[in-house]
Amino acid sequence: MSSELTLPAIVLALIALFLVAWRYVIPGIKRLREYSRMVSTCGYLAPPPTPRAFKWGMRLAKLLAFIQVGRIKIIGRENIDKVDGPYIVTPNHPHWADAVTMPIMMNRPARYMAAQDVFTFAGGLGGLLVAPLGAFAADLNQGKGGPARKAAVEVLTSGQKLVMFPEGFAYLDGHLGEFKKGAIRIAREASQQLGKMTYIIPVNLRYGRYPGSWIRRLPPPVEYLLVFLMFVVFRRGLTMVVGEPIPIDKFSSDDKEATEQLKQAIVALDPALRKGALKE
Repeated sequence: MSSELTLPAIVLALIALFLVAWRYVIPGIKRLREYSRMVSTCGYLAPPPTPRAFKWGMRLAKLLAFIQVGRIKIIGRENIDKVDGPYIVTPNHPHWADAVTMPIMMNRPARYMAAQDVFTFAGGLGGLLVAPLGAFAADLNQGKGGPARKAAVEVLTSGQKLVMFPEGFAYLDGHLGEFKKGAIRIAREASQQLGKMTYIIPVNLRYGRYPGSWIRRLPPPVEYLLVFLMFVVFRRGLTMVVGEPIPIDKFSSDDKEATEQLKQAIVALDPALRKGALKE
């Protein structure tokens, strides 16, 4: 008798759940998928981060940095505040954790050019996490980055702050990768469009410990996951050195030479080189 009385209630509950899912859950999932698809497109600029998104993003960044990095020492942070005009912050890229330590250093809303793979990670979950915090996708394959460069110029000409890694990918063994010409080209074009000087601010990130060269033999997602899981081994702090802002007209007119100048400016800030030795 009891089962006969509860059966209609169960059926009604299932129907109600189906209707709720049909009305709210399924459309919500579709919207999230569409948003993920859009923000994963090279050069698509989502709206700037809201104050609420920035607040929660900073909390997440500090939590992840505490777990993976530990103590963070910032030298020359005042150099960012010296700039009266558009600028690009250009750090080297020796760790996946750069994505959480740079917002801590900036301590203000900014836009971050990130590899497209970050946005497509875990079926698009990566894009859902980073796009609301100001990131936009760049296709790092040769000849495919035009839309991202255009978006970066739009960021600068609209008065927003831009952070980008000239190496493109993170190289977790602590050695520099090949620098791309995008930062120089973006700064030049923004300067031309605005009719005013654009600056590039070099930044050097030096972590306390890196894996050996063997780490590059692994696929990037495996690299990042392995280093994250082994945080007890690699949690040795970070020194961030912010250099003097460099006006774009101080670089060579040749993009290749100018990119090499930028690379050397970043290398010159390395605190390990100042001590006369690189620690692996």
